[in-house]
Amino acid sequence: MNNILNTNISIEDILSLAVKKKEIKSMELNAFINLFLKVIEPTARPDSIIYYKENLKLIFDFFIYNGVSETKDINQVIIDKFVKYSLSRGNKPATINKRIGILTTALNRLSGLDIIDKPYYTYKRIKEIPTKIEPIKLEDLKVILNQINQMKLSHQLMIYLLIGTGIRRNELVNIKVQNINFKAKSIYLEFTKSGKPRYCYFNDTIEQLILKQIENNKSTHNPYLFALGDGHIDKQSVTSMLFKLKRDLKIDVLSSHKFRHLYATQLLKNGADIFTVKELLGHSSLKMTQRYLDFTNEEIRENNFKYNPLNNL
Repeated sequence: MNNILNTNISIEDILSLAVKKKEIKSMELNAFINLFLKVIEPTARPDSIIYYKENLKLIFDFFIYNGVSETKDINQVIIDKFVKYSLSRGNKPATINKRIGILTTALNRLSGLDIIDKPYYTYKRIKEIPTKIEPIKLEDLKVILNQINQMKLSHQLMIYLLIGTGIRRNELVNIKVQNINFKAKSIYLEFTKSGKPRYCYFNDTIEQLILKQIENNKSTHNPYLFALGDGHIDKQSVTSMLFKLKRDLKIDVLSSHKFRHLYATQLLKNGADIFTVKELLGHSSLKMTQRYLDFTNEEIRENNFKYNPLNNL
């Protein structure tokens, strides 16, 4: 008995006799990214996988630079430090909120599979201030349309579809010929940002361009409207085309999203109700569509006098 009492035993040793120490499940950060992407691959769209990968890599590069190399080391201090750093770099609150959301989603997914222990931290979303979207000027649009016949057919069709339907780049390049209904003048968009299919509609000018594009692709037996090899062009091809056009025509504001903004604002200004615009854009909420409400003070003043209830009394 005396021998036992005289033995030098630490408190940790004593506790280990009573409670088996829990082994923390952790992963090296880059290995975590690879495994997470493999887990979501069967159900996620290719562009979503790229989005997750790019943002997680950006976050983890910062973590590793600051001495955090495994998931078990992620804590409140490094989260707060990343947020502070992001703000100092001029990142918008919406961007920071999305990145922390992506990190949390990924950690939850692998901890839910019992691969890692979820690190503990809290995050209060930064208040997002809606930013005004700078639209394409109508005079610049006229310049583009005056020059459009000099472009190759596929570029003409891309531009008209972006202007006339408001679809996104990924939706544009994923259009399949079998989903085009010439009788209804509609295109069934099965590949969308939300994952929920929807329709867009085209006019006579776009119809003629589509028919020519299909004729040009006939020998390829490719299902896509904008065919390339066995698949289709990527969204970066659309961006490159618009960048060259912007540079050649010396236009200040030009991108696929600016065309989307133009489409939405012109629909609203020309009398379309916001619920219709919401459906055409594929928005999940009216709040998203309201960002496209871009009326000048003069237009607001004119609408007051035009639609004032006293007019009919």
